[in-house]
Amino acid sequence: MTAPPVTTPPVTTPPVLTVLIDDVRSFRDGRPALVARTSADGVDLLTSLAQTRIEDLWLDHDLTGQDTIAPVIAYLVDRAAAGRPLDVGTIHIHASRAGPAHEMGVTLRAAGYHARHSYHAYMWRHRP
Repeated sequence: MTAPPVTTPPVTTPPVLTVLIDDVRSFRDGRPALVARTSADGVDLLTSLAQTRIEDLWLDHDLTGQDTIAPVIAYLVDRAAAGRPLDVGTIHIHASRAGPAHEMGVTLRAAGYHARHSYHAYMWRHRP
């Protein structure tokens, strides 16, 4: 009597999660991303993803009106200071103003995140 063939379940790769917090941009290449257009929505989105791996987190500085990314940065830093940093592969800072972009990077790296300036004009589509 022969044993039944052993079947191995297919190996599946979990989808790469990309989050974009920006008031006007989206990805020109159409990559899937969860998008927040305000800092409040950004904090809410990241809070809802606190137990989820985010491979790429894209942050702009100047959002709608007087809104900036500051509350999102504070949320990330506070979590890291409490010993509960978000599981983020890379934080891409795509702010066009050099001063705020630099400060964002310094603050996030000091909190232990892998953050880099990643502004590539050809990759963005702007909302009208």
